[in-house]
Amino acid sequence: MIAITAAGRRFLQFAPRVLEAAQAAQLAAVAEPAERLRVAFPAGVDAVAPLMPAALATLELALSHAYPGVGVILVPTVFERLNADLRAGAVDAVLTFGVSDSEDVVSTRLGELKRVGLIPTGHPYTYRRSVPVAEFARQPLLYAPDLPASYMDPFVLADVRPLGEASLVRMPASRTSDVAGQLLTGPGITVIPAALAAALPPALKRVELDGVPSCWYYMHDRASDSRPELLAMVTLFADFTETITRAARASRR
Repeated sequence: MIAITAAGRRFLQFAPRVLEAAQAAQLAAVAEPAERLRVAFPAGVDAVAPLMPAALATLELALSHAYPGVGVILVPTVFERLNADLRAGAVDAVLTFGVSDSEDVVSTRLGELKRVGLIPTGHPYTYRRSVPVAEFARQPLLYAPDLPASYMDPFVLADVRPLGEASLVRMPASRTSDVAGQLLTGPGITVIPAALAAALPPALKRVELDGVPSCWYYMHDRASDSRPELLAMVTLFADFTETITRAARASRR
């Protein structure tokens, strides 16, 4: 006759709890990556790009299939620290808008950067859905002189006419809210990625730019950092940028 011992009965009594604890630990291990790749992006962007978390979740899922235990965290960073934090190792990469001029930084082209004009409500362009880009480029445009050309050039339309011919309104800016504040108080208007125009406040209005040249998002990382998981993440960010741009276009329909 086979009988369950006292120890066996105790195991059966507590086995479900042990199994639940093991499953919870396994889920926690999956939910909490052992390694997090830190990607800097301009401070304040998350406030006007509400679809970024969903795009990031998709990217992380794809990355985790190839590199289990590796996650990604977006780090809002004041404009003047974007390059400095990358060089210092505070972040692993920077999501930006142009090629770095530093030899120790690798610039990888990602998805297309669709640009639109941004004006305060009440501006003469308020009731125009679109404006020729050459006309927009003749307007006073906001300009932060302390930022590298790789950040500023796309948004002062340096690829439409020589920068020396532009009417620039110089301003200090550390985050997107500084730009919005200057727009509301004047003078000057600006250009932004279409991906950031999906959730604008009523005081600001998006204007399409007819004939605007193509340009692209870029990711910067240190040339000395060749971790395969980092390189895989950089590649996946091409889909990330395409996703947030498509979502912004869909929000206009």
